[in-house]
Amino acid sequence: MIAADSFMKKIIVLMVCLAAAAAGQVQVKVSEKVVTPRFTGVGFHAEFFMTTITPEFFDQVVAKRWKELNPGFARVFHRWAPGPVAARDKAALDGYLKQFLFLKEATGTEVYFTTGGPKDTKPGAEREAYARAVVDELEYILKGGATNMTTYCMSNELSMGAWAAMVKDLDKFKDYHRLIHAELKRRGLKIDLLSTDASPINNWTTIEWAAANMDDVTDVYGGHHYANQHPPEDLAFYDWFREKNAWGVGIARAKGKEFILGEFGPAQFIQNKYGVRWDTCRYYGTAREPLAGLQLAEAVLAAMNGGVRAMGYWTFMDYPDNEQSSRINQWGLFKSLKNGGELRTMYYPYGLLTKYFRGPAKVMEISTSDPKVRAAAVQHEAGTWSVAVINRNEKETAVSVALPGKADKAWRKYEYLVAAPPKTEDGDLPGPSGTVKALKDKVKPLSLTIYTTAYEDEAPAAVTDLKAERFHSTKIPGAFAWAQRVTWKPSASKDVIYYRVFYGDERAGSTATTEFVDEDSHRKPGIRWRV
Repeated sequence: MIAADSFMKKIIVLMVCLAAAAAGQVQVKVSEKVVTPRFTGVGFHAEFFMTTITPEFFDQVVAKRWKELNPGFARVFHRWAPGPVAARDKAALDGYLKQFLFLKEATGTEVYFTTGGPKDTKPGAEREAYARAVVDELEYILKGGATNMTTYCMSNELSMGAWAAMVKDLDKFKDYHRLIHAELKRRGLKIDLLSTDASPINNWTTIEWAAANMDDVTDVYGGHHYANQHPPEDLAFYDWFREKNAWGVGIARAKGKEFILGEFGPAQFIQNKYGVRWDTCRYYGTAREPLAGLQLAEAVLAAMNGGVRAMGYWTFMDYPDNEQSSRINQWGLFKSLKNGGELRTMYYPYGLLTKYFRGPAKVMEISTSDPKVRAAAVQHEAGTWSVAVINRNEKETAVSVALPGKADKAWRKYEYLVAAPPKTEDGDLPGPSGTVKALKDKVKPLSLTIYTTAYEDEAPAAVTDLKAERFHSTKIPGAFAWAQRVTWKPSASKDVIYYRVFYGDERAGSTATTEFVDEDSHRKPGIRWRV
């Protein structure tokens, strides 16, 4: 009788599965098993270049976009001043401090700091002095209040004089970290040291070496990778990248540590162009960029489901072009000040993921019945949920998502479609495309769909004391030298991210502060401003 009952249950399960398959419905199951208990979030390698951009560009572009995307994680380069070993550059340090304090206060973003050009020193007294100088810099930033700087690595991608030079001299890397670790401990400073920051995955064997040889001076493990061998059309990339991340995570967790994907992205374009070394994404500005955006989202889901604690896309914004330099770096999800801050297509899918897949959260184990449908799920600390579904099918696909428990409200739905990527002039993420009460839906072909309960319906309090004044701008040449400055008192609501500014019915822009300078000299007087 027991055997018969068991047999009947199997028959019922089989019938349910067959019915779902017949209906063409993909089953997405979120289990109660936690993949990553302390997920920090999806983020960026992010340098703001605050000494070279204008206050208006910072407020209306950099700060505004960062606050809306709300990344939980940032990786930033530390650089030494030219000249003697470890010479102090106080202006640069104050710039880091200013940026890190903004990240802490505006978005609570965790920072991983790594030296981009470490100095080669002799073992012994000279290297010990270098380690003290490193910790001097870290201590200066911490004591300035940037306690969100939690992690440090002494070298980007194991470079020393040449890129990845210490891949073949890991004892040197170990010696630097051993000395820095001892100095941090002596001063009672809590900063985690990361090993090995290696790139690409072929060099992740150095992580295995570090776990075997320097775990006592390592607090977290991590590496980088670019999908150079995997074009955006490659359906095998997702599983391959998830397995590679799970391998790295396994090494870290065997030592009781976590794993960070410090830098990653689609395929690189690195060659001489117009006489300079040009470093950018291979698909920027091409017809394949929208599909590369979907692959970038796949990389995020693969890393999350592989157990990665935090990750940073290279980069948030372009490095400023410098005609005196022999290098151009244009990897940003938007262009630099000099190039107008224009958005690239990948901003939209990745921005949805940084906004709704940030910590503190738990990444839950997830499975799908269709290998061309990829998914990831997090339960936020507040109890809300976010679920991402990528449909690699070239047709609309019905999905049904099963959660361990019930959501406490309807799900907002956000979409990114390869066939119709969004476009907003000032970088605002498009609003929701609708809501669903239960997670049964039809997802578009070649798309990323985000479902989330991490939102509020209550509108913020309106701004007050709105004023607009014309002024003569010396920045505008010729007869059209008049500009307008719009100011207001802030909303009383505590959760306002940024303000949208309208000139009549036309959106003039957005800003993270309570002032908007509009230097469009063709605005007609007498039109009402709204915020």
